[in-house]
Amino acid sequence: MRNNVYRYFVEGENEKSLLEVLKTDFRCIKAGKIEVFNVVQNRLTARRMRAFQSNTVVVFIYDTDTNNAGVLKENIEFLKRQRYIKDVICIPQVDKLEDELKRCCNIRNVKDITGSQTNREFKSDFNRCSNLYQRLTQCSFNIENLWKKEPTNHFMEFGNESNKIKL
Repeated sequence: MRNNVYRYFVEGENEKSLLEVLKTDFRCIKAGKIEVFNVVQNRLTARRMRAFQSNTVVVFIYDTDTNNAGVLKENIEFLKRQRYIKDVICIPQVDKLEDELKRCCNIRNVKDITGSQTNREFKSDFNRCSNLYQRLTQCSFNIENLWKKEPTNHFMEFGNESNKIKL
């Protein structure tokens, strides 16, 4: 039997940077390709799926700070109809990545991770951070607290399956 191939769809560059560090430096999530694609706002197409292999496990990581889960539901249904997709895993960020980082690090504000002057600068500083592993380690990063919270809005029907990718 062939091993599963993991394919992550994340909302933005910050999530991509975080997942790269979790995958390579912390080695606390399953390895896989990470792609920036907002599954809450954009629909997946057959063209995008052409590069997928059999036994692909698709992982959606998305913010829940919006009130519309319709596109996400369509994307899940679309993938479940594809023969080469083994599973679709939903991981909500309640409410957004910055909130998740505050829950899993010993910080008061996300700018403490990067030393940013303002919260607005945080996003670009986070992406440019060349020592993100060290910064997160200094902030007592704990994978157990990342993606742990269940959404209470329109996204609660999709649950939280982060335990399926955590090592």
